[in-house]
Amino acid sequence: MATPHVQDRPDDNPPVPRWRYVAAGILALLLVGGGITFFLRPESTDCAKGVKKIEAAGETRCVGLTDGSYPFTKDLRNVFRSIAKENRRVTREAAEPDGTPYVSVVYLVDMAPGKGDSNTTESIRHELEGAYTAQYEVNHHRGHGHTPRIRLLLGDTGDKKAQRGYTLSQIKARRGTDRIVAAAGLGTSLTGTNEMITKLSKLDIAAFGSVITADELEKTGGLVRAAAPNADEAAAAVQFLKSRKYAKDKVLVVQDANGQDLYTRTLAARFGAVLPKDRLAASEPMQYDSSKSQLATYFSNQMPNLCLKRPGIVYFAGRGRDLPDFLAPLANRQCKSDQITVLSGDDVSQAAQAEGFSDVKQALRNGNIKLLFTGLAHPGAWTKAPQYFDKNAIVPFQAGGTFTTTFKDDSLDDGQAIMGYDAVLTAVTTIRKAVPLENSHQEIKRDAVLQMLTTLNDTNAVPGASGWISLQNNGSPKNKAIPIIEISSNGTTRTIDVTSTNTGNGHPYTPE
Repeated sequence: MATPHVQDRPDDNPPVPRWRYVAAGILALLLVGGGITFFLRPESTDCAKGVKKIEAAGETRCVGLTDGSYPFTKDLRNVFRSIAKENRRVTREAAEPDGTPYVSVVYLVDMAPGKGDSNTTESIRHELEGAYTAQYEVNHHRGHGHTPRIRLLLGDTGDKKAQRGYTLSQIKARRGTDRIVAAAGLGTSLTGTNEMITKLSKLDIAAFGSVITADELEKTGGLVRAAAPNADEAAAAVQFLKSRKYAKDKVLVVQDANGQDLYTRTLAARFGAVLPKDRLAASEPMQYDSSKSQLATYFSNQMPNLCLKRPGIVYFAGRGRDLPDFLAPLANRQCKSDQITVLSGDDVSQAAQAEGFSDVKQALRNGNIKLLFTGLAHPGAWTKAPQYFDKNAIVPFQAGGTFTTTFKDDSLDDGQAIMGYDAVLTAVTTIRKAVPLENSHQEIKRDAVLQMLTTLNDTNAVPGASGWISLQNNGSPKNKAIPIIEISSNGTTRTIDVTSTNTGNGHPYTPE
């Protein structure tokens, strides 16, 4: 009889096919190799699109170019957010049928100044807030034309050559796709600034300085600036010292000899050139070097010599960051019974935000010292001498204006927001003069913007919030309004006079 069929059951321990061992081995090798590759792969240097970590002199910074979507520091988040929002609106509307065309202006500055820098994080924020205010005003109101609209790109230059180089390379690479036709801001008057402007000019990108004042920059092609140069600041200081209160006081010049600082070098030279020699308390300046240490000790050792010369005025041709090291010893001088007025240049506006300002206030309280400086801009100038300012120009900074409603908690006293505004406004005015016809969709060429730089004078002068900007062929404004500002012992500021160079008999430029 046949044996009945029994149903097969799976083997509890089946043999493993050889191919599976081979596959597992290959997979293990791939995993190990991938792990090694992962661990050996260099760390990414990208911080965001167009922004990269650049190491220079032992310092690594995220620098480059952004549309506002990447804030370089926490302190800049709010203003970057506002700029990014406006940029998105501009590009979105340009993409619509018959949309309004746009171009881009790059605002270039060291976004994260460190200890010892002449700028502060607060002053940088104020400057960018002013730049945004100008962008919003020219895009939303027709007082400065209508087209093209303006995108504001933000470039962090860092403070090293390699970092500036990377940011400039991003501008070069993106000047076509982002329609970049101008740069504004540009930092402070250092040798690296001059090199950066020269490279921008070679890219046919016009440069519009906000707070750079060194006279040597007048030799740099493709640059105009909203700020009065050092020569004009010095002349305005001498004009002020002719006033009855100070007319007979002897003047001692205290000069920074740091060779890398164009601002301090030209400030002292220009002041010495226009001050009558019979007013000097000493034939040579009291000279120090801010690039070296022991400044306070140096000034302490010089106080007996200062008292020997008995000046009524000290002209401090140095940076605001060095004022604490000078004023603290000055407050302890042996001849403290004689009041001394310290007069300096516009960089003193940074002192209130810099380290050591408490020492400055203490010196003013206890040292029989007054502290004045020739500023670039100050809101008090609008009420002190309203005849030198266009009424419409200051509207964004008054109650209900773009600046005051967007940045409610920020101050205008350091002048940075006003100067950032004027730099961008001057750039936009120039750009829109390069448009053949209003509402034209014709492409704006970068060299056409450069061509228009010498048109901004007389009837074409720009009504800046810091005063009228009538540009000369050397790129500097003619007889720019210069407020004389006092810092009180409690740290507040006030405009005590508004003056200008001696070429205008001390009267700032206004259109005829």
